[in-house]
Amino acid sequence: MEVKICASCRHENNRENYFCTYCGSKLVPDEQIRSRLCIVHGEPRGANFLIRKGRNTIGHDSSNLIVLGDEQISNKHAALIFDNDSFWIEDRNSKNGIYVNGKRVVRRERLTNGCIIKLGATLLRFDNKDKA
Repeated sequence: MEVKICASCRHENNRENYFCTYCGSKLVPDEQIRSRLCIVHGEPRGANFLIRKGRNTIGHDSSNLIVLGDEQISNKHAALIFDNDSFWIEDRNSKNGIYVNGKRVVRRERLTNGCIIKLGATLLRFDNKDKA
């Protein structure tokens, strides 16, 4: 039986499921997954979030594709966008801003493999599987 692994909780789901049967997270087809974010500081440390083509929203609110429990992260904090064969991060009017490799993101910043993203007190590493 083929399965889909949930990016949030690592639960095995039937291939035809659109949502994880354990945690309710959205499941995306493997061919849409291009990269990931890995928590290097924050909770749960070491967690990986798979990124799909298109727009991936990040925030404290459960309506986001990537939900982070850090209280310093706004409900609708950031978006990771795949555009013109590159990944970009943009601020969604967050209270505490976004930093990429220590530099504050004003509007939109291009992401490169291995860069460190700071949202609130959480540090994430951007891993682009196409540029390994």
